[in-house]
Amino acid sequence: MAKTREVAQLELISDFFTIFTNSKRIQILQLLREGELTVSEIAERTGLSQPTVSQHLKILRDKRIVTAKRQGNKCYYTVEDERIYQICDLIKGIISKRIEEIRREITR
Repeated sequence: MAKTREVAQLELISDFFTIFTNSKRIQILQLLREGELTVSEIAERTGLSQPTVSQHLKILRDKRIVTAKRQGNKCYYTVEDERIYQICDLIKGIISKRIEEIRREITR
């Protein structure tokens, strides 16, 4: 039974990390680092269409990465758990290190 629970946890982790498989979602997350934004504000800042932004926000909502708060006729999105940025920063650090290693190998 413990094995089944472990497999289930690994599947949840794998599912969670699918949010990082699209650069547009990461771009949206980075914008939300500054604070809450509407779909139209995100679309304007990213150059993405509003339907595209809405699709990505739905995925992020379904994964409980962002929350939506309605005020009048606008819906404001924020990151639910700021620790998501620690994950983003860790990934950036890993990638930066790999890029630097590749650069060193090329210049040898």
